[in-house]
Amino acid sequence: MDSDELRAVLETAGLSPYQADAYVALLERGSGSASDIAAWSDVPQPRVYDVLRGLEDAGYVTTYDRDRLYARANDPDEALSGLRTAIERFETAIEAVETRYREATVEGGGVSIVRRRRTVFEHARETVAGAAAHLQVAATPEEFRRLEADLRDAFERGVQVQLSLHVPDDGLDAAAFEGTCTEVRRRELPGPFLLLADRQRACYATAAPQSEEYGVLVDDYTTAYVFHWYFLSRLWEVYDEVYTARSEEPPHSFVEITDCVRWLEPLLDGGATISGRVEGEFVGTGEACTLAGEFVGVEYTGTTDEEPASLPELAGAARVCIETDDRTYTVGGRGAITEDVAVTRLVVERVESG
Repeated sequence: MDSDELRAVLETAGLSPYQADAYVALLERGSGSASDIAAWSDVPQPRVYDVLRGLEDAGYVTTYDRDRLYARANDPDEALSGLRTAIERFETAIEAVETRYREATVEGGGVSIVRRRRTVFEHARETVAGAAAHLQVAATPEEFRRLEADLRDAFERGVQVQLSLHVPDDGLDAAAFEGTCTEVRRRELPGPFLLLADRQRACYATAAPQSEEYGVLVDDYTTAYVFHWYFLSRLWEVYDEVYTARSEEPPHSFVEITDCVRWLEPLLDGGATISGRVEGEFVGTGEACTLAGEFVGVEYTGTTDEEPASLPELAGAARVCIETDDRTYTVGGRGAITEDVAVTRLVVERVESG
C-alpha cells in the first residue's frame, strides 16, 4: 500500500487529512520535531502543534519537549487498538448487512418473498401456533420433526391437521402421527414445503436442495386459496391415506366444506337422517353463529350422477343445507359469498340409516 492510499484509509478511520499526513510522515521517519514534521508533510507550520496534540490524544503518537516540541510514533500494537476495534465493528456490520439481505422480505398485498428456508420455518411455527381450526402441511420427515411439537399442541387444542408426507413406504411409522395429525397421506414424489392455516395464511419454501432458494409467506385469503387448491390437487387428493385419527362412529368434525359434502352426499342419497351443528358466521353481518339441526342436502357446481363427488366437481361453489327449528340455511366454506353462513366447523352428531 503506497503512502497516498494509507493516508486515505486513515482518513476513513477517523483522522483528519492533516493528522493522516503527519502520522504517515512520522511512521516513515520514526520521530522528529514539529518543524520537521511540517516540512515532511503538507501540514501548515501554524497548524502542526494542534495536529500533533490531536494525534497524541488519539494514541497514535507521543510528544515531548526538548528545546522545542518533538513527536514519535507509538508502537502500533497500542496505537492501533482503536482502529482494530473499528475494523471489528465494520466486519460485524458487514455480516449483519449480509444476513439482513439474505433474510429480507419483499412485501406487498399480504404476500412476502423471503430468501431463506429458515425464515419460512420460523414463520411456519408462528402460523401453527395461531391456527384456529385447520392446518394443511406438505413436508419431508425431517421437516415434520421440526414442527412436530407445534403440531401436537395445535392438535390438542382441536385443530385438524392434514399431513402430506414425502417418505418411502418402508420408512413410515404410522404410530408416530398419533396425537399430532388428524390424517396423513404418503406421497412418493418430492415437492416443496407448504403449510396452510385456516385458508388465510401460507408458508411455502422451494424443495431442498435447489439453486434458487426462496420462500413465500402469505397472509391473505385469496392468495392462500390458490395454495389450498395446489395442496389438494398436487399433494393430497391422489395419494392414499396411511393414518387417520377419525373414528368410525359419530361425532365427525369437518373444517372443509368439500370434505363434508363428499361425506354427506352418499348417506343423504341413501335416505339417512343426519343431524349435527354448524359453527361459523353469518355472511351478511359477520356475526358469529352456531346452528343446530338436520343436514338435508348438498349442492355443488359440478353436480353429476357420479358418487362421490370428485375434487374438480367441487372446485366451484359447494354448500351444505341445514334445517333448524326456524328455517333452512345454506352453508358455504370460508370466504362464502352467496350462502347464508360461512363455516369454520361442521359437526355430524348422529346418523340414522334410512
